[in-house]
Amino acid sequence: MEIKKFSDFCDQVLPDFNKFLDNKLKTEIKQATLRDAMLYSLDAGGKRVRPMLFLAVAYSSSIKLDKLSQFYDIAGAIELVHTYSLIHDDLPEMDDSDYRRGKLSNHKQFGVGPAVLAGDGLLTQAFYWIAKSNLSTDKRMAAVRILAHNAGPMGMVAGQMTDITMENKVLTEDELTTLHREKTADLITAAVTTGAFCAGHELSKNLVQYANDIGLAFQLKDDLNDADDGEDSNKNTFPNLIGKEATEAKLKDLVKDALNAVLKENEFDKNLLVSFLDYFKE
Repeated sequence: MEIKKFSDFCDQVLPDFNKFLDNKLKTEIKQATLRDAMLYSLDAGGKRVRPMLFLAVAYSSSIKLDKLSQFYDIAGAIELVHTYSLIHDDLPEMDDSDYRRGKLSNHKQFGVGPAVLAGDGLLTQAFYWIAKSNLSTDKRMAAVRILAHNAGPMGMVAGQMTDITMENKVLTEDELTTLHREKTADLITAAVTTGAFCAGHELSKNLVQYANDIGLAFQLKDDLNDADDGEDSNKNTFPNLIGKEATEAKLKDLVKDALNAVLKENEFDKNLLVSFLDYFKE
């Protein structure tokens, strides 16, 4: 494989992928306010972790760099779903957040109604992109199935429901783990597993374990990053529940398990996914 580090892979691919996202939405969405609201959150400065993982898995499955653009529709769909979830998560009826990534949240910029519709637009457009992609029918159907399962009421939406209905109850560690596996990890798992399937790599339990482990690790790292600012002092987080040191130990164990899992993967270049684990050391 030509690229060995995940950061180098993102440097190579992300500028072109970002242009794809912007150009496609600007071309397809004709209602000006809706288009502006959708693009506002899509371009709010996210790292594109989920679509980059999807594309990294495809690349690691022997898809050449100059052929990756044929997978942009699916990678883009994953990012649209993620962005919709952030818009809705910030709403007054959910987490009631005024800011996202240092900018006004969507409903503060455009109003609650337009923000809801921007989220609705991103979610539905995601599946339009999958349906219109140039991949074979079986791969498109797999992408729809995996993404709908992991992002819907059997995954992310279930986790969000638990989050808002249980916010006044102290969850057990098992309950909190389930919440974050659904709310955060499931969409990351969808990105990794869909990338393998769409690239023709046989999905194994090792790759699924890697995806599940980094998905939960992603949430633990966020919890630790926010632990010192006091904003999450009354929330169900791992540092609040089991303490900061135990959370750090749990994060290290997840990263170690993810590494061991991906090293067992067959007929697959492991460099990018091993390199991605450096994210948890920052």
